[in-house]
Amino acid sequence: MSNTCRDFRELESMPVNLKKIKTMKAKIIFISCLAALLSFSSCESFLTEENRTSLTADPFFTSEVGYESLVNTCYTPLRLWYGREDAYGVTETGTDLFTKAAGNTNTTLNDYDNVAFNGTNGPLTNYWKYLYRAINSCNAAINRADKVKMSPDLLSKRVAEVRFLRAFYYWHIVETWGSTHFTTDETIGVETTANKTSPEKIYQQIFADLDACISSNLPEDKHSNGRVTKWAAKALKARLSLTRASATNNPQLYTQAANLAKEVINSGKFSMMSDYKAIWSMSNANGQTNPEVIWHVEFSDDHLYNKPEYDDYTIRNGGHNGHLMFCMKYDDQPGLKRDVLNGRPFNRFMPTRYYVEMFDETIDQRWEGSFKQLWLMNNTNKGAYTNMTDTAIYLYKGIASAAQRARADKRYQLLDLQNLYGDNTPGKINRLRTFQLSKFDDPTRESANEDRSVRDAFVFRISEMYLIAAEALSQSAPTEALDFMNQLRRKRAIPGKENQMVITQAQLTLDFILDERARELGGEQLRWFDLKRTNKLVERVKAGNPDGAANVKEWHINRPIPRVQLDAVFNKEEFTQNEGYSQ
Repeated sequence: MSNTCRDFRELESMPVNLKKIKTMKAKIIFISCLAALLSFSSCESFLTEENRTSLTADPFFTSEVGYESLVNTCYTPLRLWYGREDAYGVTETGTDLFTKAAGNTNTTLNDYDNVAFNGTNGPLTNYWKYLYRAINSCNAAINRADKVKMSPDLLSKRVAEVRFLRAFYYWHIVETWGSTHFTTDETIGVETTANKTSPEKIYQQIFADLDACISSNLPEDKHSNGRVTKWAAKALKARLSLTRASATNNPQLYTQAANLAKEVINSGKFSMMSDYKAIWSMSNANGQTNPEVIWHVEFSDDHLYNKPEYDDYTIRNGGHNGHLMFCMKYDDQPGLKRDVLNGRPFNRFMPTRYYVEMFDETIDQRWEGSFKQLWLMNNTNKGAYTNMTDTAIYLYKGIASAAQRARADKRYQLLDLQNLYGDNTPGKINRLRTFQLSKFDDPTRESANEDRSVRDAFVFRISEMYLIAAEALSQSAPTEALDFMNQLRRKRAIPGKENQMVITQAQLTLDFILDERARELGGEQLRWFDLKRTNKLVERVKAGNPDGAANVKEWHINRPIPRVQLDAVFNKEEFTQNEGYSQ
């Protein structure tokens, strides 16, 4: 490593040859069921299945094998959401943290274009279909359970798992679209009407399902091979109690969120790692063994199991795709070519300058643990950088001095905040070169063009419970809230900087909590939900996202209902488009 790079930062040691990590993950084999996966609004089935057993769906699902296949089908949509391009677009862009990079394929989610952002949006149309298909599978599994011939103990566990999943999917639906279609009945065939049910009523069912999970015989083990556990149910109820408390200002819900979060923390089953970067190492990518992970969506080492039987562009070739989406375009630059270590640069999403400047990299290890800013040369084509020896590109989180630029001259590309963001207006932002979110990188892939990663998706981590407790207690028990926040911040401090990471009571505001959630959870498919529940969407987008700032409106807290849904229903006067959208 050159002395120049040491002037900017001290690099960690990095293995040159990384072997693909093989872990023997127990698999939930996601099998398509025969009849349950019909949308309530479509005139065509989503799957065309061949009934190889010559059985109708009803008797098949009363058998243990058939019912297990139906339950497993309820897990399938999780892999359509986590680690997927469209879902990152729905949850992370159009916020204060991430905006569109040069390769972005759906800019309206980020820009809130007054005309183009409407019910024809592709990602939202797809997830309407996927999530309601998931709900219908869950309803089928719950309502058919009393006819199933299997061990009562096992049946009780499976029903509890499905009730958790139904709550999980309905949370995504109601927070995305607001008042919307709600049913707990299985749909078989075609329905021509849809209802508009209030979030309050939908949440009543969500909490009823979660209460049933928590009081059930679900395992209390740390993990259960990707299946739902009692701890997952408590973590989800803590998250959603905070969500409803934020919307209703209900002190009982704040207390409930805090108590559940503390119960998970005090269980002793989960712990924060001392090295934030290590959380995301491929050696810790198996959620079953990662100490921070409460519940995860499993991606198998065998990609055969990562792709459901039906074909869909959303899932590409199976596997976790997060490593593609935030990867900077580097492979056309001097000294560099595409390789496994640096990743396949889809260049879809990039951090806003607002997000970059939330970090104090001198005391907080989460900056270096979350972002990549150095690319080492791997190609002999040096271009104008004739004195290049090791560093090819270095992104500097600051404004470079004349002396720093002189040192970089002809040796490597030095890009500072001015080069990357200019005056932070849309036309000046460098969409190709950017600080790269590295949480999902996978240097164990078999080839440079491999688009599948075996990394699991971490849905709940123990650090979120500290953040929930701190926020939920901030008004009723501020001293206790501060303690939870400072426990987290001390753990995330660069060794020796723990005292500098401690904050005071006066600093523990809602805006500080949102910033802390960004530093801890950025990119983990939560940000849009956080800004909605805190009623900070418009304020934060205007402050932090120059691409969406001019267009974002209060009514964007609900997304447009898909046009295909509105066209399909007969009760169009009742089931109407959400406020503000043209079609």
